[in-house]
Amino acid sequence: MHLARLVSSCSLLLLLGALPGWAASDDPIEKVIEGINRGLSNAEREVGKALEGINNGITHAGREVEKVFNGLSNMGSQAGKELDKGVQGLNHGMDKVAHEINHGIGEAGKESEKFAHGVNNAAGQGSHHSGSSGHQGGAATTPLASGASVNTPFINLPALWRGIADIMP
Repeated sequence: MHLARLVSSCSLLLLLGALPGWAASDDPIEKVIEGINRGLSNAEREVGKALEGINNGITHAGREVEKVFNGLSNMGSQAGKELDKGVQGLNHGMDKVAHEINHGIGEAGKESEKFAHGVNNAAGQGSHHSGSSGHQGGAATTPLASGASVNTPFINLPALWRGIADIMP
């Protein structure tokens, strides 16, 4: 469409440049050539302006496309960073859970050892007392059977409960 306008403008300029030459000069051919040259010169300037506008438009479009790609690249980079943060957070959380589970198991193990030690203690005291009960002719009673208690508790229930509560979410 622009090319058609350009050609028609050049033709009009040729005619306008050539007509005054025919009317005012003694040598009409020279005036026609002069008018054609002026018309071509004007057309050349117009084509130059059009090409400069096209080049500017292409350059501007290239800058805009570059901005779009840079934006997309930045978005992808930011999304990757956020994903890394999420994975790091998940790993940290999993490490914490594993640590708490191990801690709870360790506490339960300690309490089990205390329980076993208490049972062994009680059994040791029962056999010791049964040998020297001093009853004659009757059934021997042990401190456990008689309702006696050991000075230290077998299980530290609060510590056991804390160990279990620590590993539960």
